[in-house]
Amino acid sequence: MGKNKLAKFGEMESFPHVFQYTFSALKASGETFPMKGKWSEFFGNGNPIVLELGCGRGEYTVALAELFPEKNFIGVDIKGARMWAGAKESFQKGLKNVAFIRTNIEIIDAFFAPNEVAEIWLTFPDPQMKKVRKRLTSTRFMDLYQKFVVDGGLIHLKTDSNFLYQYTCEMVKANHYKVEFQNDDLYHSDFSDDRILSIKTFYEQQWIERGLTIKHIRFVLDKRETFVEPDVEIEYDNYRSYNRTRRGMEKSNEEGALSFVSAQNLVKKSLKELNWDINPHGLYDPIAYVLSLGGKRIRPTCALLACGMFSDDYAKALNPALALEVFHNFTLLHDDIMDKADMRRGQPTVHVKWNDNTAILSGDAMLIKAYQLLAKCEPNVFPSISAIFSQTAVEVCEGQQYDMDFESRNDVSVDEYMEMIRLKTAVLLAASLQIGAICGGAKEEDAKALYEYGIGIGLAFQLKDDLLDVWGDVKKFGKKIGGDICCNKKTFLLINAYAKANAEEKKELDRWLLAETTDRDAKVSAVTRLYESLGIKTLAEQTIREYYDRAIEALDKVGVEKERKEVLYQLAYDLMYRED
Repeated sequence: MGKNKLAKFGEMESFPHVFQYTFSALKASGETFPMKGKWSEFFGNGNPIVLELGCGRGEYTVALAELFPEKNFIGVDIKGARMWAGAKESFQKGLKNVAFIRTNIEIIDAFFAPNEVAEIWLTFPDPQMKKVRKRLTSTRFMDLYQKFVVDGGLIHLKTDSNFLYQYTCEMVKANHYKVEFQNDDLYHSDFSDDRILSIKTFYEQQWIERGLTIKHIRFVLDKRETFVEPDVEIEYDNYRSYNRTRRGMEKSNEEGALSFVSAQNLVKKSLKELNWDINPHGLYDPIAYVLSLGGKRIRPTCALLACGMFSDDYAKALNPALALEVFHNFTLLHDDIMDKADMRRGQPTVHVKWNDNTAILSGDAMLIKAYQLLAKCEPNVFPSISAIFSQTAVEVCEGQQYDMDFESRNDVSVDEYMEMIRLKTAVLLAASLQIGAICGGAKEEDAKALYEYGIGIGLAFQLKDDLLDVWGDVKKFGKKIGGDICCNKKTFLLINAYAKANAEEKKELDRWLLAETTDRDAKVSAVTRLYESLGIKTLAEQTIREYYDRAIEALDKVGVEKERKEVLYQLAYDLMYRED
């Protein structure tokens, strides 16, 4: 971080109207945000509160505060160095109706009590064309806003993005929100001299000079329990806005860090190039088949990304990365036999397409082939990465055994469950990162920090999977929800439900879970209602955030430039907020 940024952050700490509470800082304090429900005391009046989310330099927040002294304005952004400009200007001007919060918008409800906010301004947010859950006008955020915005409160969107504008219009239409104002070319209309709408930020002026049209929509946020996400195709913007980078998951940055997509594509290409067209075909055809079924290839991709953090020659980790993917698919092949699963990624499992004996033998061969691929690495790193690989392989087997043991036990504790998913799921992701880092020449402490990062996101990933199986959107989750409930699987949700339930609630749970025959949908609905009444969804979300935070803390410790870690920060975020 440059000296200029450090000076700005230092000055921000001295401003009485600036609150810096990132998710990790808020969690570390262990306390409720002190101004939540008490903003009227801070401002010294009960005037309406207006938020600007993603306020950037705070230009809109300050300008609106000057225009409307009878309202209180709060700018929110995670970028403190940008926010400093608005914070300093408002401080120097002595504006008493302005405050700023540096935090993650995803947890904005932690800062305001119900009905404490009257309006929200969204001024030129990232359109998030590929990630609907990160879109600030998505139904996910509407659900978040209504937790603290008054019924009938206003949402304003001002944007240069045609994609985001069209999406928001469709979202508003699908959910029958009342539109108070809508214009797709603001500065070539009768409203071009409107004292609010004509406030121009630094970047907005540049967009106008480029010939881009500015759009605005204002609608009423009335509270509801269910939302409809618009199912429409909208053409992507064909330009990139100023200061809006295509980061992490889409392209490599200027510092040379490998992007997720490019690493993932290299893995997919290299897997296809592995030759399984060899005799006896009865042994190798099933291997080629199971590897052809696809998947996100997260583990080998993470190995390449970790290597690329420490070396520009990330291909040094390619063969070990392929070994990790072959091993992972070997475990899936054997898991399918033990689980008697018929389908894998929409296709028949190997033991169904061939038979159990073939699946067992082909799986054994995959394990051996994985070790052969691992050995095709730099000689100096083989001893350390082979030790990690072998230990991880044993731990995955231990996790699978625990999982099978739990099927016949009714006294599984939360701690036992967390240890099981750590072994069965998290350690392989963690080892992938550690092995990749070692291949790239990382120091021991950096490689271990990446291992802990992998454990954190691996646990968060599995808990998210448990949650999505009950509350996921079937269109996005890719399978019918409630599968774990139907087969009485001991998940984080069920174990905690039993731990928190009273005698009557346990009796109700047992009635549904122990019934020999029952209506599937009725069982899923009844158990889900019990989960919700016991606060299990909230508990799961809080626990996911805890492991996410641990992962970020571990990643922070890795001693490379932040730009080289950006893709892993993004990966953690995407896994935490995934919908499938």
